[in-house]
Amino acid sequence: MQPLVIKSTAKAVLGWLILSTFLLLGIAVSLYTRNWQPPSLLVLFVIPLVIDLWVVLRVVRLQHRQMILRGDMLRFEEGFLRKSQRTLMLTKIEDVRVEQSLLQRLFGLGDLAVQATGDSAPLRLDNIDDARSVADRILNAAQAARKA
Repeated sequence: MQPLVIKSTAKAVLGWLILSTFLLLGIAVSLYTRNWQPPSLLVLFVIPLVIDLWVVLRVVRLQHRQMILRGDMLRFEEGFLRKSQRTLMLTKIEDVRVEQSLLQRLFGLGDLAVQATGDSAPLRLDNIDDARSVADRILNAAQAARKA
């Protein structure tokens, strides 16, 4: 069986990039119609740049967090410079939860939380494409592992 790699999607931050673009264009048009006067208003260009920087950092963070369903285990990996891995045996999984906000439902996304027996906090991945079917696959694999 091919391993299932579960990653967050960048769709969730796409809205911020669109907002940043419109903000940048709005500021540029507004200043252009004023012949770029007063020059002190040029500092407004910092706002969309800060939004873009935040988006880039968020995307890098999202792309370096994943769950891998392979065989009878679920591995959670995160980190860019410093890696952290946590492996759960599928027989220990007791709950898989999907939470969706209104916007997430509109875009087909959801937050996935996997709770294992004896763990105080679930392993979470936010903004997963088709999170319900991913949760079903994890639960089906856990059920099959218990029967084996």
